[in-house]
Amino acid sequence: MKPVGFLTKMAIWLGLASLLPAVVMLIVHTLFPQTSLLVPLLAGVTVALLISFVFGRQHVRRLRLLESKAKEVVAGRPIEGATDFRGEPELLALWQNINQASKLIDTRRPELEQKIRREVETELAGEKQQVEAFLQSIGDGISIVDRDMRVIYLNDPMIEVFGNQVGEYCYRVYEHKGELCTGCPVKIAMETGQIHRSLRRVYDKHGNLRYYEATGSPIRDQQGNIVAGLELTRDVTLRIKLERSVEIRSRQLAAANAELRRTNEQLRKAYEAQKEAQMQLVNSEKMASLGVLVSGLAHEINNPLNFVSASTKLLADNLRVIFEIIQEYDNLPLSEEMRREIDRLKTQAEFGYLTEDIQKIVKNIATGAERMKTIVQNLRVFSRLDSGVREDVNLLEGLESTLQLLYYQYKDRIEIERDFEPLPPISGNPGQLNQVFMNILHNSVQAIPAKGKITISTRSRDGLVQVAIRDSGIGIDPQDIPHVFDPFFTTKKVGEGTGLGLSISYGIIESHGGRLWVESEKGAGSTFFLELPAVEPKTKQKGD
Repeated sequence: MKPVGFLTKMAIWLGLASLLPAVVMLIVHTLFPQTSLLVPLLAGVTVALLISFVFGRQHVRRLRLLESKAKEVVAGRPIEGATDFRGEPELLALWQNINQASKLIDTRRPELEQKIRREVETELAGEKQQVEAFLQSIGDGISIVDRDMRVIYLNDPMIEVFGNQVGEYCYRVYEHKGELCTGCPVKIAMETGQIHRSLRRVYDKHGNLRYYEATGSPIRDQQGNIVAGLELTRDVTLRIKLERSVEIRSRQLAAANAELRRTNEQLRKAYEAQKEAQMQLVNSEKMASLGVLVSGLAHEINNPLNFVSASTKLLADNLRVIFEIIQEYDNLPLSEEMRREIDRLKTQAEFGYLTEDIQKIVKNIATGAERMKTIVQNLRVFSRLDSGVREDVNLLEGLESTLQLLYYQYKDRIEIERDFEPLPPISGNPGQLNQVFMNILHNSVQAIPAKGKITISTRSRDGLVQVAIRDSGIGIDPQDIPHVFDPFFTTKKVGEGTGLGLSISYGIIESHGGRLWVESEKGAGSTFFLELPAVEPKTKQKGD
C-alpha cells in the first residue's frame, strides 16, 4: 500500500479540523437538547485549533530542516547527518533531490571553480592590458604609490626619466633624500581624500634638476577606503627655464629702463635748471637794463620835477601876495564910479571863480609834482638790481614801493590791508626781492576778478623773517598746486602769462637761503609765504 503523502495528510487533517466543531455541536445537541449551541461550537473550535497547532509544529520543523540543508548546498558546503522523513514521501523525495544535487555540485565544484577562475583571469588580463596600454600611451608620467609611499607602478615615461624604481620609496626616487617631500601632492591627496596639484622640483636618474606639474589623486577600494595614491606628472622644465630666463631678462630690462628713466629725469632736470637759469639770467639782464634805464630816467625827470615843485611853491606864494594886494585895493576909499567900474570888471572876469580855480590849479600842480616825486622815488628803489651785490634790505620799503607801482591796477577795486610788524633787515639783492614782491602781488591782483581784498602780513620769529600775501581771489586747483613753481606752468590764457614769474621768484628766494610756498583753496583765495633769514645783529665791541 502506497503511503499517504505529506500534502495529503495536511489536507485530511485540515478537513477533519474544520468538521470537528460541527460534529461536536451535533453530538451535544442530540444528548442535551436544551443546551445552547454556542457551547459545543466553542469546544469544537478549540479542539480543532489544538490539533492544527500540533500537526503544524511537527511539519514546520521538518520544512525548516529542509531549508537549512538547501542553504548549505547553495553555500557550497557538503550535507552532513541523516534526516528521517519516513511517512512523509513528498518531504523524503525533496530531501533526496537536495542531497543528490549536493553530491553532484561537490563532484563538479573543482572543475567549475577552475573554469570560472580561467575566465576571470582571462578577462582581468585583457582589462589589465587595456589599462596598461592606456597608461603607456599617455605622454605624461604616471606613478602609483601605496600608503607607505612605496612605488608600486611606473609607466614608461617615468621609467625613462627615473629608472625602474618599483618598490622604492618615492622620495628617494624623485628627490634623492631620506625623508618625505615637503608638499607631496600624493601624500596630501591620500590624507585629505581630495585631488591636489603642485609644482615639484625633482631630480632624474642622472641627477639633473627637473620641474614637474604634479597632480595627486587618491585610489579607493570597493569599501571606499584609500589604499594608494596616483600621481600624474608633466615635465615643464623647459617652460620654467624659459619663464625664468624671461623673468631675469625682464628684470634686467626693467633695471635698464629705470636707469634710463633716471638718466632722462636727470637730463630733464638739468635742462630745466639750465633753461630756468637762462631765463633768470635773461630776466636779470632785462631787469638790469630796465633798472639802468629807469634809474637814468628817474634822474632826468627828477631835475625838472624839482624845478616844477619849487616853481609851484613860488607860484603859490606869489599868487597869495597878488590876491592880498587886490584885497587891499578893495579896502581903499574910492569914488562910487570907480568902485562900480571895478565891480563890473570883476563880474565880467568871474573874479571869484577865477581866484578859486587858480588856487585849485596850483594845488593840483603841487599834488601832481609830489606824486611824480613819489613815483620817481619808487622807481629808483625798485630798480636797484646790482648784480650779485648783497646789502641790508628793508622788506617793508620794498613792499610799499611795489604797491605804489601797482596802484592803478588795484585802485577803486581791491582793498589793501597792511598787517606789518617791524622787521629786521635781511641780506640780499633789493631789486631781485622787489621783483618777487611784484610777481606775487601782480598775480594776486589778477586772481581777483572784481572787488576783493589783499592782506600783507609780516612777522619776525627765531631769526627768520616771514611775509604772507593773502588774496580773496579764485584760488588754485589742488592738482595744480604742486606745479605752481614749475617753469612755464601757467593757468592763464594764452598771451596773458609765460609761466616764469613764480618759477623765477622761487629761484630768487632759494638763492637768498629762504623758501617760498603757497597754500590755496579753490574759490577761497591763495596765500603765498616767503621766509628769509634775518641779518644777525652785530656784537658791540668794547669801548664803542
